[in-house]
Amino acid sequence: MLVKEFSGKSEKEATNKALEELNLTEDQVRIEVIDKGKRSILGLGEDTPTLIRVYYEEISANLGEFEGIIKNILSLIGVDGEVTATEESDTKILINIKSEDTAILIGKKGGTLDSLQFIVSLIASRHFKDTIDRHIILDVDGYRERREETLKHIARQSAQQVKRTKRSVSLDPMSAYERRIIHLELQEDTEIETKSDGDAPYRNVKIYLKRKNSGPYNNNYKGNSATTTSVDNGNSN
Repeated sequence: MLVKEFSGKSEKEATNKALEELNLTEDQVRIEVIDKGKRSILGLGEDTPTLIRVYYEEISANLGEFEGIIKNILSLIGVDGEVTATEESDTKILINIKSEDTAILIGKKGGTLDSLQFIVSLIASRHFKDTIDRHIILDVDGYRERREETLKHIARQSAQQVKRTKRSVSLDPMSAYERRIIHLELQEDTEIETKSDGDAPYRNVKIYLKRKNSGPYNNNYKGNSATTTSVDNGNSN
């Protein structure tokens, strides 16, 4: 817990100074009024400022600066939104945007959101100029959580289709982040194997029946050509 004192003509002014300097919001700090200050009467005597003490948690990754980067980007593209950054771990930063323009920020199958996330990561790496390898996840109104649940459902459903038909299934092209969700969801299934296939931006996940006592996966296994399963974009808009 860190502590810092601020002063102003009023408690509100001192608080605003503190929040601006620390780049935090009121719900991220605890404020204690040390001295309410005094105001002169009819010009007699001297005014004394209000003094406050601000308690706040040390944020190792300067989350306020991450929020500032996002706010600047939103301003440039003409979108209003409330930005909140949280530290998931020492190197993982989750930034969520609450906005009425979710469709603009997310884009088709999260494409715009992925691009924004890449830009933010690039800006952050140049801005902080340190050796920390930060993993930044940019989200809009919980889209990624909804999308993750959708992908897990598709993975399980596709695995059942593979078992039933004995035919491999190719999912729609996905980002590396989304392909990883598919792989992890099915890694405990002893009958199924998954493999990333193709080149970006068309790289996808192929789901196939595990062959017992056999060598590497063969695309022509049993002569079956891969079928394509359409992936729901998980966008609630």
